[in-house]
Amino acid sequence: MTDSNGIDDRRAEQRRTVRLTGTLFHPVTGKQIACIVTDLCSGGAGLWCEQPLPSGTALTVYIDGFGRFDGVSSRDMLGHTGITFTDTGQCAGLKESLLAYARDGMTAVTRLRRDPRAAPDAAIGHFRRANGEAVPCDVLDVSLRGASLRTRHRPPVGEIVHLAGTRGWVVRHSEAGVGVQFLEHRA
Repeated sequence: MTDSNGIDDRRAEQRRTVRLTGTLFHPVTGKQIACIVTDLCSGGAGLWCEQPLPSGTALTVYIDGFGRFDGVSSRDMLGHTGITFTDTGQCAGLKESLLAYARDGMTAVTRLRRDPRAAPDAAIGHFRRANGEAVPCDVLDVSLRGASLRTRHRPPVGEIVHLAGTRGWVVRHSEAGVGVQFLEHRA
């Protein structure tokens, strides 16, 4: 079978056509590239981005509403890049999320978070960067796996930070601040 670009498509699973915003993060260079996710399945995604990515580029893509996925670029054709996801653990719930998205739209997907998010009971007030700098913030919401922080400072995606004694890494920037995924879970 060939895809819409005339390319032989041998995927194990058919991709769903979507129009989602995302951000590509190149872990080696630290570069971030805005992208539009044009198709998606549990094994990979098709992205449109302004900067070409050579085949075999290891990267992380954050897809708004779906989360963060590690992968490798498989092709670039006129700004359309194919990504093959490399961590099957990250993709475990993606099929369910895609079905919910197809059925009920984005509001269904945001309800499928692995861990419920809650407003914090107490104000934390700051997080610490790797260089020791204390950065003022407000915790917008928190779960067992991460937190959304309102802050004017935007440490680079990938930077390790400390929040209330827990280490995490910055996984995305938002209008309000940053998203942090915890590196260790506290019981």
